[in-house]
Amino acid sequence: MKEYLIIGIILILAIALIYLASVKSEKRKISIINSQNQSVEIIAEMADNPLTHMRGLMFRSHLPENEGILFVFNNSDYRSFWMVNMTIPLDAIFISEQGRIVDIQQMEPCRTIADYCRIYRSREKAKYVLEVNRGFSERNGIRIGDRMVFER
Repeated sequence: MKEYLIIGIILILAIALIYLASVKSEKRKISIINSQNQSVEIIAEMADNPLTHMRGLMFRSHLPENEGILFVFNNSDYRSFWMVNMTIPLDAIFISEQGRIVDIQQMEPCRTIADYCRIYRSREKAKYVLEVNRGFSERNGIRIGDRMVFER
């Protein structure tokens, strides 16, 4: 009986992962105005619901240079991320409700849930989190205090 329960749980998780992998997200152009007052444009997938939050960039082997994913939350709070089932190292740019960058962290991939996966927690409250390729922030002069704007 116990074996059937374990098989059932594995089957449900597999179906959920297949579904999460197939969900398509809207993309929007956003800009970050860096400390040199330059506009850095990014095409960002919108992760604005629990399913897209959960999926994030899992199972991807490549992220184009000026693309990323923008997590949009209902409120401002301390945000925690981990990199389970990831293969791409990322920068996590934590952004306040007013659009100000409040933290930037470099995150390392964590291949499976069985591995020890570090938790990356924002130093300040954030309503948005933008994930881009690791080093993107440094290459584009993006720093804490810079601001994000949505393109119309």
